[in-house]
Amino acid sequence: MMEISSLYFTIGLILIIIGIILVIFSSIKMISKGKGESAGLILIGPIPIIWGTSRKIFAITTLIAAIIIFIVVISWILSITGG
Repeated sequence: MMEISSLYFTIGLILIIIGIILVIFSSIKMISKGKGESAGLILIGPIPIIWGTSRKIFAITTLIAAIIIFIVVISWILSITGG
């Protein structure tokens, strides 16, 4: 069975690759439409710093931040309990 650190590394690498692909596709789509929105998310520990150009994109980024924090907390609890 894969060690937990190897699993986290693999999951992180997959998420980075998916993020790069999404940025490329959104850039292509934005060029064809001539309109774009942007948002950002920085997590410093458990504290999210979120910004966006519209309420909709801000809400989506906030949801993503909540999901990431939830996954991190669950992973932390599982690592403490040994499960």
